[in-house]
Amino acid sequence: MNTYVPSSDNPWDASKVQFVCRRLGFGCSLSDVNRYLNYTPEETIDQIIDGAFFLETTPSPEWGDWDNKQFNNSGNNKNYYHTIWQKQAFTDMINNGFRERLSLFWSNHFVVEYLDVNQPAYLYQYYALLQTHALGNFKTFVSEIGLAPAMLRYLNGFENKKESPNENYARELYELFTLGEGNGYTQEDIIETSRALTGYNRSTTYLGQIQFNENTFDEGSKTIFGRTGNWGYNDVIDILFEEKETLIADFICTKIYRYFVSPEADQNVIAAMTTTLKDNDFDLVPVFKQLFKSDHFFDVLNSNVLIKSPIDLMLGLHQTLAFRYKDTVDLQLNLRNKCRDMGQTIFSPVDVAGWQGNHEWINSETLPKRWEFTDYLLIKYWQNDKNQFKNLLKNLVGNNETNLDLIVNKLKDFMFCPYEIKEEELADAKNIFIGEVPESYFEDGTWTIDDDSVPKQVYDLMRYLIGLPEFQLK
Repeated sequence: MNTYVPSSDNPWDASKVQFVCRRLGFGCSLSDVNRYLNYTPEETIDQIIDGAFFLETTPSPEWGDWDNKQFNNSGNNKNYYHTIWQKQAFTDMINNGFRERLSLFWSNHFVVEYLDVNQPAYLYQYYALLQTHALGNFKTFVSEIGLAPAMLRYLNGFENKKESPNENYARELYELFTLGEGNGYTQEDIIETSRALTGYNRSTTYLGQIQFNENTFDEGSKTIFGRTGNWGYNDVIDILFEEKETLIADFICTKIYRYFVSPEADQNVIAAMTTTLKDNDFDLVPVFKQLFKSDHFFDVLNSNVLIKSPIDLMLGLHQTLAFRYKDTVDLQLNLRNKCRDMGQTIFSPVDVAGWQGNHEWINSETLPKRWEFTDYLLIKYWQNDKNQFKNLLKNLVGNNETNLDLIVNKLKDFMFCPYEIKEEELADAKNIFIGEVPESYFEDGTWTIDDDSVPKQVYDLMRYLIGLPEFQLK
């Protein structure tokens, strides 16, 4: 966990900047790469994390506190508002980088399936909590997310009353949110905890704000993790973090590590992160800074070990190329729809355990869609302005470059995590780039990067590159 210090053998270069931006955000443009190269790795990580920490939450829509009656009287069905907020999430991911990377991460940890909740205002309020606590204190995060109306409805907390306790949220609080399956709790702890969590089921209007109802709270004595008392909601959170501090820290740090670094957990690194999280009373910023500034994070062995999610695939290509659509095309809706069709519907993971990621993203149905949908993006860019393709190449290789090997490798290095392209792939790529241009033109100097043929040449080369297996990795 020593801090990464660039050297001649291990330089801070464009590939490392892109690695940081792929893992902490959703990719970055060439101008972003050049900007971050003006800073040290430590300064870059500080800028990214501090910028996310101080970012304001997305403003509430006018319907952010509506109840069911107001939605029914609005003239639009609820799916209309759900779609608005899914598109808003893609807008935020495009604009906000690391903070929305974390919002996406936490939405797959504290899972809520929006169609099961079926209350758009609850969806907004849940999203605001993800943004607010994404880099905050994990104990506070756990406490507040459990009382979010979306969570109270999704995991049946709204139905949890002293006459008929519902164990659903108590079980997931331990199994999925803080400790891990079967790790440090018993069925009796779940039963007793569910009794302590009763009472959050008063609402003056249907699907309006949810309040505590003392009449449905179980005031009896409960024993949780060996401690007995008339415990309520806040007591559960306090007892959990006091009695299971190390287990919680290890569980969360392992999940962070596997999401941001590698599916193969390094227990020594996770142990260091766990210590940092506990030493900072569960504040998250020190853990993220420790991890992302470390030699370990920048180790080449941690590159190309994560498979891109559909959102990573689509948004990463869009952010990297920084090309423009036609104004008449709804980019956010397109991204939402394409990612949904590949198995990642924003705000609706597959189940309460969330998307498992990596190899789960790839199968015989989704892989052809990945090729088709990334190609779809290139087509839309081409339809708007074909010269975007030539301009990017000139920015990458200069105005006078004619070496085919260098052109292919420069574009490959910009679009991919570092990998050595195979000889047969390089040969195919060069042939595709040459296209209908006589090969002799590249030998006698007839061809230049300003030729009218260049936009189509770059477009065709990109279409080939995004079909390579390595393009699925980050």
